Amino acid sequence: MELKKAIFERRSIRQFTDADITPEELEMLVHAGIWAPTAGNIQPWLFFCVTGPEQIHNIQVLSPGMLGNPTALVCVCSDLNRAFEKAGEGGKTLALFDCAMASQNIMLRAHDLGIGSCVVRSFNQAAVRTILKAPSHVQPELIIMLGRPARVPNPPKRNEDVLFWEEYTEEGEGK
Repeated sequence: MELKKAIFERRSIRQFTDADITPEELEMLVHAGIWAPTAGNIQPWLFFCVTGPEQIHNIQVLSPGMLGNPTALVCVCSDLNRAFEKAGEGGKTLALFDCAMASQNIMLRAHDLGIGSCVVRSFNQAAVRTILKAPSHVQPELIIMLGRPARVPNPPKRNEDVLFWEEYTEEGEGK
């Protein structure tokens, strides 16, 4: 798929069919995540693939932003020990940014494979960490819901009045 097409056509999917995501597809998605840009090559991320219906349900209960019926999740986590070791106090913030960039790669690759995705941040991080049996230095940052799209929504309107040349003006570029 052409990159421009993937960027402009990918949508947040919240309605999925019952069709499974294969382990091979999940590995391809995670592989795309590990090739995301990373501050200072920290690579602070850990990826937890969740496919068991009971485990997905348990995470969904803790995630008010997780709507629909995903058949798989990728929980993108920061390894805070690695982040601190390589970047000091700023490592936690850098790790969050790196996890966000990895998540974008995962969602674009998912779209390329015909898999729908939607990223979620509204969840109880400590409880999700417990479900994943992750140690305390592993911080769940984002959950990516995955499944075969049952419906693809129309694109939302975009605010295009956001470009400025050299300095801020009240008019902005789009007016």
